[in-house]
Amino acid sequence: METTRTELRKHATRVNTVLLETCDASNAAPLVHLIDATITLSSSWPGALCREVTTDLGFRETALRFPIPNARHPRFWVAMQEQWKWKGKHKVRFMECGLRLYVGGRDEEAIQFLRLEWVAPTFDNSGVQIYQGAHAGHPHWHIDRSALVGQEDYLRSLEILTAPAPEAGAEEFNEGALVVPRLDFSWLQSMHLPAQAGWMHPPSWDGRTVPGPHQCEPSSVAELEHWWVGALRYFSVELPKVALY
Repeated sequence: METTRTELRKHATRVNTVLLETCDASNAAPLVHLIDATITLSSSWPGALCREVTTDLGFRETALRFPIPNARHPRFWVAMQEQWKWKGKHKVRFMECGLRLYVGGRDEEAIQFLRLEWVAPTFDNSGVQIYQGAHAGHPHWHIDRSALVGQEDYLRSLEILTAPAPEAGAEEFNEGALVVPRLDFSWLQSMHLPAQAGWMHPPSWDGRTVPGPHQCEPSSVAELEHWWVGALRYFSVELPKVALY
C-alpha cells in the first residue's frame, strides 16, 4: 500500500485522536510524532500519562497508560509504532506497524505480554509476494512468554535458566522437596496467531500455498486506521475484565 506525504500526516493525526480517546488523555499534547516516515509515541507527556518500559527483546520504549482500572491506578500500558518507506519525493509505502501491551502498576516493573503486528510483504525478483515467516499470519498476535506464568514464577524461571549447571554428583534430593520446572517459553515468540484469516471462506487453504488467506497488507490508509481504532477500542473493552487479577 502506498500513499502521499500529505495523507500520512493526516493519518498520524487520526491515530493520535483515537489514542486520546481510548487512553482518556483529551487534554494532553499530541501523543504521537511523525518523524520522517515513522509514527511513534511521544516521550514528552506528563508522568501521569506515560512511562519507560522494556520490550521482551530488551529495548527501551515509551508506553501510554490505559485508564484501567482507572486513570490514577493504571495496570495496563500500550506502546506503538508505524513504519513507512519513502517511494520518491512525495509518496511512501507501508512497511509495518504494531501495538505492544504491558501489565504492571506504577510501582512495579511493567512486563510485555501481548503484541499485535501487521507487516507488509516484500517481493522476489519475479514479483511474487513474500511474507516474513513463510506461512505466518499477517496481521498477527504474539503472546509473550511472560504471559504464561505469574510474575514470581517468571522471574524465578529466568534465574533457573541462567544459573550455572551444578557439578556432577553434588546434587542432593530430599523427600518432598519442591521441584521447580525449567520454565522456558521462548519458543512462543515464534508463533504467529492470525488476526485476520480468510480460510473460513472457500476455497479452503491447503496448508502450503503462500501467500495464504491469512496473509495480506492494508488495502488503504482508511483500512489501516480502522484496524488501529478497532484494536485500541477492543483492548479498552477487554482489559477491564482482568484488571483486578
